[in-house]
Amino acid sequence: MAIESFKLAVKEIEKRRQNALFEANNRNDEVCAKIYRIKELNILLSQTGLQLSRVIFSQGKNAKAAIDRIMAENLKNQKELEVLLTLNNYPKDYLDIQYFCKKCEDSGYVNGRKCECLKQQVTKYNVLEFNSANKIDTSSFDTFSLKYYSDMRVENAKSCKETMSEIFSFCKQYAAMFNKNSPSVLMLGDTGLGKTHLSLAIARTVMQNGFSALYSSAPDLFRRLQNEYYGKGEQGVDTMETVLKADLVIIDDLGAEMENQFNISTLYNLINMRLNANKPIIISTNLTLKQIENRYTDRVASRIMTLYKCLKFVGKDVRQIKLKNNEL
Repeated sequence: MAIESFKLAVKEIEKRRQNALFEANNRNDEVCAKIYRIKELNILLSQTGLQLSRVIFSQGKNAKAAIDRIMAENLKNQKELEVLLTLNNYPKDYLDIQYFCKKCEDSGYVNGRKCECLKQQVTKYNVLEFNSANKIDTSSFDTFSLKYYSDMRVENAKSCKETMSEIFSFCKQYAAMFNKNSPSVLMLGDTGLGKTHLSLAIARTVMQNGFSALYSSAPDLFRRLQNEYYGKGEQGVDTMETVLKADLVIIDDLGAEMENQFNISTLYNLINMRLNANKPIIISTNLTLKQIENRYTDRVASRIMTLYKCLKFVGKDVRQIKLKNNEL
């Protein structure tokens, strides 16, 4: 899939370039139809390169004076063009090609190296492939219901519904306002309380807003990473690179994977590297904070406990309630 992702990314970058050229051409036609002198200036400016080539070819080392003359005339024509645009209420750069990426001018490369915009597109398609096995489109904030959470208060504590209403509002706002500086989140709580539903809804909204959001269960993610580490993965695929480059990574059901040293070390490295890159992770788990510490060492637990926004899901298993009410 890595090669296919690259091809799709190159195709997307080329599409951006063609769109930029097409729009610039339309703007040029619009202006030239209104202001004939600009059409004449465009012709004169387009001839500059040919004039320089002829002078250099015919005069060689003695061409400096002629070159200076051509460049001075070119500069004069450019200034006249800007004045005409301004006098007719157009921005001075109205006829310039407005590339999506200024660095590479939508070529995908800068000085022979892949531009960051191309790398981002490759990551986008890698993430889409990774997510293809998950049901991101089936879970949204609109389909999350608070009716399955109790209104009953315990002493002075909030009811389950109040707590879950606050969590729901946080997740919805988090997704809507997501950016690359958004905090990491830990979703704690027993099974069937909505952690997976809300994390999928976040992924869906974040992707709709143009960011890359990689979603995976912990068992699937660690299995892929271990297979690739030992040379058993799909050729050309680098899951860790995709995980590190995605704008948002969501690891669902942490603790359901096999308990071994590889997974413990991998989780620490993943958390640490994304932390250093200032990129957020959302982790959902049925484990308690103490169980996280016991299973993944205090190094992992300390980072999660101190640097992540902790959401404690409460209530009764919603799936069991739906099954009892014949809603499944």
